[in-house]
Amino acid sequence: MAAPGPPIQPDRNRPSAWILGPRISRAGADHDSPSLMATPRYGPGRSVTVEIVRYWRAFSQIIVAGFFQIILVWLGLVPLLGLGWILGPGAAWVLEHFDGVRGLTGKDLAAATDAVRGRALAIATGLIALGAVYYTARNADTARQGHITDRYTKAIEQLGSDKLDIRLGGIYALERIARDSARDHPTVMEVLAAFVREHSRDVETDETRDAMKATPRRSGLRTDLQAAVTVIGRRLVGQDSPDVRISLARADLTLANLVRMNLTGVNFTGADLTGADLALAGLTLADLTGADLTGAKLTLADLTGADLTGAKLTGANLTGVTLTRAMGLPAHLRSVPGEKTGATEPLEVPGAE
Repeated sequence: MAAPGPPIQPDRNRPSAWILGPRISRAGADHDSPSLMATPRYGPGRSVTVEIVRYWRAFSQIIVAGFFQIILVWLGLVPLLGLGWILGPGAAWVLEHFDGVRGLTGKDLAAATDAVRGRALAIATGLIALGAVYYTARNADTARQGHITDRYTKAIEQLGSDKLDIRLGGIYALERIARDSARDHPTVMEVLAAFVREHSRDVETDETRDAMKATPRRSGLRTDLQAAVTVIGRRLVGQDSPDVRISLARADLTLANLVRMNLTGVNFTGADLTGADLALAGLTLADLTGADLTGAKLTLADLTGADLTGAKLTGANLTGVTLTRAMGLPAHLRSVPGEKTGATEPLEVPGAE
């Protein structure tokens, strides 16, 4: 019997497959992956120290959560104990220790005692009502978040399907989640961007050919990829994460339809935008470092503060493009006065080195 070979090491350069679904690599190898794969939480490359820190952090969170639960319980018990005391001997104690009501007897004492207890009941009723409102709102929020989580899980499963219509349903379901839940908006956009990055360079198969046939002529992308990019382009930019850019780095967006899309701050580093239609697109602060914009249409696009270092602009149409504070511009664009190029005809731009 042959000796076992060395253990197979994971490919650290291969992206996680949790949202990739069935795909074909550049080499044409069939990975035979299920439609939805889970990213391993504990990879062989992680150190013991990292795992210890992670476990300790989780343990600390549990301790803190338990501490706050105890505080909440006591905050609930104290008013109840106080109410019981007032309804019992506490009313008499109040009457004995406050000036103006001390020394009452007979009917006057009984009336004063009832008044104290009545006010205590009114205050307790108000506190109970406030507590009920708080817990109702908290339970409603928990239920809402659980519902959103279920929707998100289902949408991710749809995104990994091998059927075009199901993938489209997953994409638009994720868009709805992003609009319904501001806290999930950045995550949804990262998922859609990763979907575009990983699938835009897939080797063409029978299924992707069908998707291309279903794509409108104005776009060269597959229908599902164009849909994902469109969702990113009409997102609520104000809900983007301030710390993480949406990344379409090295994505193949050849002939993509990006007209009027809001792509503010998107990372297009090394992306292939050959022949893409970016007319009237918002590319403020976008990172286009090393992007291929050969033959792209940038008519009236806003590239304020964008980084064009090393971008290829051969044959790009830059009519009326806004380049205020743009970085890495070729020499002939740096010499153009004003905020825009001011061109009235398409500029045939040599490639920037």
